[in-house]
Amino acid sequence: MKPSKLVMFDYDGVIVDSLEVFCESYIGACQDNGLYGIKTQKDVLTLFENNVYAALQQQGVPLSIIDKILEDYERRQSKHLLGLHLFANMADALRAISKKNKVFIITSNISAATESVMRKHGVACFEEIIGAEKEKSKIRKIEKIRARFPGLPAFYVGDTKGDMMEGKAAGTTAVGVTWGWHSREQLAAGGADFIVWSPQELVALLLR
Repeated sequence: MKPSKLVMFDYDGVIVDSLEVFCESYIGACQDNGLYGIKTQKDVLTLFENNVYAALQQQGVPLSIIDKILEDYERRQSKHLLGLHLFANMADALRAISKKNKVFIITSNISAATESVMRKHGVACFEEIIGAEKEKSKIRKIEKIRARFPGLPAFYVGDTKGDMMEGKAAGTTAVGVTWGWHSREQLAAGGADFIVWSPQELVALLLR
């Protein structure tokens, strides 16, 4: 059956409830590398008002240090992967959406870590998981996938203002979820085309 849409998902805050683990690991990795100004959950969430790695570069952090932060984050996060849980009803929602659409994960997290969590929860309906170690810009990742499926309407599902901005910049319909890291108001400010309040509503949107 020919797929009807190309649907790309963010991971943290959309699929997996990982805010505390992410912030603890990321703050530690930043401080390991001399970024002592990033010390609270609010500091981390502010970075996601843009692409998190672009936000660090705008603060003058060299790319070599950003790469080291990512390595240290991966090491710190690995201790917590088995304790991460998917949001309620997300596994069923993903399986339903994948039956009629091409589905990818595009994340600022690490591909292997993301894949291990999805495997643990028995969700294997993705064409590919593309993490930050492969490419830091979600815009470029989205554009590369869109080029593989010309003609398919493209959607990006995220939970932050930065997700909405990057999804729009890459030419997708941006869908914001309200159970994630940023508020409905922030999603709207990022240019969300749709805002959904439950995985069931997301399924209805993407299968109609």
